[in-house]
Amino acid sequence: MAELLVRNARIVYPATRGFVVDRGWLLAQDGVISGLAAGDVPVDVARLVAGRQEIDAAGMTLLPGLLNTHMHLYSMYSRGIGTGRVSHSFLDVLQDLWWRLDRSLLKDACWMSATFSGMDSLRSGTTTIVDHHASPSYIAGSLSTLSDALSKIGLRHVLSYEITDRNGIQGAVAGVDENTRFFDEVREKKGLASGMVGLHASFTVSDVTLTTLRERVGSRKVGYHVHVAEGAVDEEDSVEKYGKRIVTRLDDAGLLGPRSIAVHCVGIDASERELLAKSGTPVVVNTMSNMNNAVGLPAVREMLKAGIQVGIGTDGYTANMFEEFRNTLVGLRHRYEDPAGFWAEVQQAQIETNADIVSRCTGCTVGRLEEGAAADFILVDYASPTPLNSENAFGHMFFGMSADLVDTVVVNGNVAVKGHHVLGVNREDLERESRKVAKAVWEAFDRLS
Repeated sequence: MAELLVRNARIVYPATRGFVVDRGWLLAQDGVISGLAAGDVPVDVARLVAGRQEIDAAGMTLLPGLLNTHMHLYSMYSRGIGTGRVSHSFLDVLQDLWWRLDRSLLKDACWMSATFSGMDSLRSGTTTIVDHHASPSYIAGSLSTLSDALSKIGLRHVLSYEITDRNGIQGAVAGVDENTRFFDEVREKKGLASGMVGLHASFTVSDVTLTTLRERVGSRKVGYHVHVAEGAVDEEDSVEKYGKRIVTRLDDAGLLGPRSIAVHCVGIDASERELLAKSGTPVVVNTMSNMNNAVGLPAVREMLKAGIQVGIGTDGYTANMFEEFRNTLVGLRHRYEDPAGFWAEVQQAQIETNADIVSRCTGCTVGRLEEGAAADFILVDYASPTPLNSENAFGHMFFGMSADLVDTVVVNGNVAVKGHHVLGVNREDLERESRKVAKAVWEAFDRLS
C-alpha cells in the first residue's frame, strides 16, 4: 500500500461551508485521503511504515488542488506567434489563428504542448484539467499521446477531441472515433485519465455528424464537452440553418446532462438557460478568454437564478486558476456594475462546482478535503498577516495566495511538484526540444496563410 503522510500543515478547505485547521495532518493511502485531523499525528498513524513518504509542511497551507474545467493544452504554441493578419471579429480570430494552429500540430507537438502546459498547470496548483483538443492533421491516437505526457508528469486529466465538419466529413468521423476509442481505453483503468466526447461548436457541426456521433457512441454513458454560443456567429448559424437555438439543438441530439459541459454560453437566451437547468448541464465560464476575444461575458447571474451550476475554466488563455478566478470576480462585477456582487458565487464556482463537475467526469471524488476523496492537494507557502478562519479563508486565497507561492503539489497521493519544481523532468532539455518543435509548427502555420 502506497502511503503519504503530511504533518504540521495549516489545513484549509475554503468552501462556503469549509473549515480551517491551524495545525494538522493528512494521510493518503493508495491515492485516497484516509485520514486528516487537527494536532499531532496519532501514535497508531505515526508508526513506521515501509515505503511511506512523509512531508513536514512546517506551517504551510494545505488546500485542495485547483481544477480547470475547460482547457486547450495546444494553445501553448500561440505564445509569441504572429498571424500576419488583423482580426476584426471572433470568427476572424478562429480563422486567422486557432484553425491554422490546430492544423499545424503533429504527434510531437501534441506531446510537447501537453507536457509544458501540464507542467505550467501543476506549478500553478492545478491538479486536474478538463482538456478540449484539436489536431486535424493527427487525429487517431492524439488523445493517448496527450494522456501519456500528462500521466508522466502526474497531472489528472479528462480529455476529449474536438469534432468538427470544417475539415470535411472524413475528419469529423475520425474525431468521433478518436473520442470513443480513448473513452473505451481509459474507462476501466484506475489511472489519472478519463474521457469525454468533444464538439467544437454548433456552427461547425452538421446534423449528419451529430447523427453519426450518436450512432457510434451507442450505449456508452459519456459526457459531452461542447463550445456553446461563444460568439454571435454560433447562434446566428443555428437559427438560420436549423430553425432552432444552439441549446435546443444539442438537447434534441441528446447531448445535454449532468456529465456534459456547456462551455462559454455568452449568447444563450432564457429559453436555453431553462433547458440547461432542466437537464442538469453545467456551464463553464472563461472570463479572461472571453474578454480577450471581445465576445462579452455570459449572463452568470441569470444562469444561477435559473438553477444552473456554473464552473470556471481558462479556455487555454492561461494555466493559472488563481488568475482566472480573480478575473472572473472582477469581470462579472464590471459586467453587472455591482461592486459588491459575486463573491460567494465565484467561491462556490471555483471550490465546489468545479469539484462537482470533475467528480462526475472522473467517477471519483475530486477537489475536496475529506476521507475517501482523491488525495489531490497543494501546499502553499503563505504567511498570513491577518487572522485566517473558516469564514474568511477564501478571502486569503483570493487576495493573498498565488501560483508563485505553490510549493508542493500532490496528485493521487504522489508528489508531482516539490519546491515549485515538477519532479522527474529536465525542464532545460525539454525547453530546447520544444523550441525545435515550435519552429516546425510555426513554419506549417505560415504555409497556411
